[in-house]
Amino acid sequence: MMVWTKEEGVVLPIMLIAIVLLSLFLSFLTRKKSDIIKRVPLIVLTVVVWLLEIVKQVLNIVSGYSLWAIPLHFCSLFLYFYPLASFFRGKVGEFGKTMCYVAGSLFVILFYFNPGSIIGSSCSNIFQDFSSFHTFTYHHIIILFYLTMLFSKLYRPSKKDFLYVAIGISGYAIIMIPLAHILNVNFCNILTSNIAFMEALRLNIGQVGYTVVMILIGIIGGELIVLISNLIYNLICNKKKDKDDKEFKKIIKIIKSEA
Repeated sequence: MMVWTKEEGVVLPIMLIAIVLLSLFLSFLTRKKSDIIKRVPLIVLTVVVWLLEIVKQVLNIVSGYSLWAIPLHFCSLFLYFYPLASFFRGKVGEFGKTMCYVAGSLFVILFYFNPGSIIGSSCSNIFQDFSSFHTFTYHHIIILFYLTMLFSKLYRPSKKDFLYVAIGISGYAIIMIPLAHILNVNFCNILTSNIAFMEALRLNIGQVGYTVVMILIGIIGGELIVLISNLIYNLICNKKKDKDDKEFKKIIKIIKSEA
């Protein structure tokens, strides 16, 4: 069951419509351009999220730094994957786009299922302070980046994505888990879970077992998204190929009949 407040029920649909229209517009403008030009909107969004993060970090330092502000949360991953997807080509760029796509897919599902668990009450106080503004804006930029990348056809599913996801999530776990314990900060619910049945699981099987389960959930979830995407992409490509083959045979038949 989706959990939304009254404010979210008004603000989020309006924002989603605006984001879909904007991402369609951006992809339409660059539809006949090279991949470099198509990446320009992504580059701009990458710069914006980094500027927002810099301001956020400076304000936290000035006001008395909270370790919770360290960008090692799940949503913080986009800070690191966006530059790879936007500025790089080749394997680095493909890795970045794959992780943006997989993490973006997981984010969109979680966000619209229970937005309050991600952006708190920022829908009702967007301009109350910079923290609320940053939370609301940053997470909607994630959706805008995700849709723009997809509509511009900058991400194309590949078998290599299975390896990229394993590397990306494992790399995040290797860095995040030790720091969560050392700093005693609950990054990505790795110390305790705010989901009742997951917290019950942690208490029953212990912290080590719970940590292993969390890593597996991340990897398996990511790989499932890649698998489904590859199946759909291959199905579309095969249908297009069959259509092109039929058109080609039709043209050959016409040429032969006229000869």
